[in-house]
Amino acid sequence: MTVITVGGPPGSGTSTVCGILKERTGFKYVYAGKIFRKMAKDEGKSLEEFQRICEKDPSIDIELDRKMLDKAKSGEDLILEGRMIGPLCKKESIPSFKVYIFADTGIRARRLVERDGGSMEAVIEKMKERERSEAKRYMTYYGMDPGDLSLYDLAIDSSHLSPEEEVSLILEHLDGFS
Repeated sequence: MTVITVGGPPGSGTSTVCGILKERTGFKYVYAGKIFRKMAKDEGKSLEEFQRICEKDPSIDIELDRKMLDKAKSGEDLILEGRMIGPLCKKESIPSFKVYIFADTGIRARRLVERDGGSMEAVIEKMKERERSEAKRYMTYYGMDPGDLSLYDLAIDSSHLSPEEEVSLILEHLDGFS
């Protein structure tokens, strides 16, 4: 069984990298963000409204994280994408190769504008609010900052790399991972 966890801030390219990893490895891919967005939609809330609810109700994040940890323990070859799955696997001593992808704020904002539209200023403000909300929640619930690079086996600055180059780095380091 091989579990690869991939995390990083919005716009860093984690989903693109995970899609390519899935193609290259044939591993099953589970995306916490998709589950979270579905939970928000099922509640009839926007992502921003749902985040604010999560700041007051830890049960939502904790339930999502439990589902992701259950997947990590399943015995399947997996790619798990989510902000907290790598740090939580480390905390729970679940064997996994933990990857963190990051990029300059301006580059991440530009990627999100290209993907979703909007102005750079609005996207940067939305990114900062989301990151602030998540950091506060994760520190409160778990005493961990998902941006702490010591929690990962590999950290990649995607600012000037193609997704294919990032995947090659991951697979190269995964080969040497025990």
